[in-house]
Amino acid sequence: MNTYLFLLYNFIIGFVSDLILNYLSTNDIFVKSLKSYFENKNLIVAGIYAGLTIVIALIVQIYLSKIIFKYKIPNKFSEIVKYLILAYIVGYIFDYIIYKFKIFDGLEQYYKELGVGHWGAIAFIFSILISLIIQKFIIKNYNN
Repeated sequence: MNTYLFLLYNFIIGFVSDLILNYLSTNDIFVKSLKSYFENKNLIVAGIYAGLTIVIALIVQIYLSKIIFKYKIPNKFSEIVKYLILAYIVGYIFDYIIYKFKIFDGLEQYYKELGVGHWGAIAFIFSILISLIIQKFIIKNYNN
């Protein structure tokens, strides 16, 4: 599996997910506590921040996976399970760092309401899973 494509897919998924969260939060449909984060942000810039955050976390994930599991990107189901467990830890730590160092303004209410770590980890896992599905099933079947 191509590592650069995997990073690109994750960037795109982070970007699009942020656009969706922006829409849902600003229209009082879902996660209203994110409204203050998106209020004064350019839609594209916020999406780029989300995509870059995912990519930076994924670079750490790939590096750790290479050291611990001896592969950068999982291929078998058992590898995917281990990879996602590690991704939860990496995503949790990244979310905590974002919170602790106030990397993004306007997330105070979100963290107060939903807590630190868990939902950042879930978002990271979501991005990885969707990227794996795209790269392993959709693109692979398209190329065959």
